[in-house]
Amino acid sequence: MSTTWLGRVRARNERKSHPVRVITDGAAPTPEDLLDILRDPFDDELWPEELPSVWQRLGDDAVVDRPAVATLADVDVLAPCRPGKLLCVGRNYRAHAAEMGNEVPTEPLMFQKPRSAVVGSGADVVIPSGFDRVDMESELVAVIGRRGRNIAAEDALDHVAGYTLGNDVSNRDLQRGDKLWTRGKGFDTFAPLGPWIRVTEPGAALPSDARVQGRLDGELRQDAALGDMVFDVPAVLAFISACMTLEPGDVIYTGTPEGVSALEPGQTIEITLQGFELGTLVNPTTSPS
Repeated sequence: MSTTWLGRVRARNERKSHPVRVITDGAAPTPEDLLDILRDPFDDELWPEELPSVWQRLGDDAVVDRPAVATLADVDVLAPCRPGKLLCVGRNYRAHAAEMGNEVPTEPLMFQKPRSAVVGSGADVVIPSGFDRVDMESELVAVIGRRGRNIAAEDALDHVAGYTLGNDVSNRDLQRGDKLWTRGKGFDTFAPLGPWIRVTEPGAALPSDARVQGRLDGELRQDAALGDMVFDVPAVLAFISACMTLEPGDVIYTGTPEGVSALEPGQTIEITLQGFELGTLVNPTTSPS
């Protein structure tokens, strides 16, 4: 059964990036895979109103170019979309709340990260100087594919175009000192995202035993099943959409398991979802230039 993957790439001799589609037999895209250059399926302004969802925009009308020989080896892979909003849920795994000395929230604990924090797989995470602790946080990320407001939990997955991986990099010094988390979560490069969006059918749920895993320099640090979430994806979407409209391309970081680990320059972070292939989000860490 074929699987559709969405992303963004840039030719190495260009500044402009392009939305692309890769179709595989279920495996994550590899450098040998061919790509189609698309009209951005997440950009409402490029599409007639009667095509309100990402799924309706992925037919032949979406294809701008089918290069005869272009493969992923010929381009740089970027973050897979340009989110209008980066919405995040804190303390959504009980064990993580406990390891940080916090109570489990009674409703989703929501915050935002700025779009300027987004980087793709392979890009550096810059560890700012002068702070005691900056942590990795491995997460499943839901990508919105259909606009919605006041979405009922039972209808929420009809609005999810697919899934990718994220790292909610967090400056603990600032997060603990500030009443709000904006500074601690918002540094440039603090929102790795990717490598691809795996498109799912409307309404399709991920296996509850699929596991978010995070490795630091090859050592497994984070590992928990999606079924361990305090609030599942439908509940999170329903909660967020009660106060704001969710739009195509918005991304929702769904929370991190226990095992968050301090980062230093010169390390490598790898994030995967075992049990439902999303590829591997890989980011080295570095010092400020």
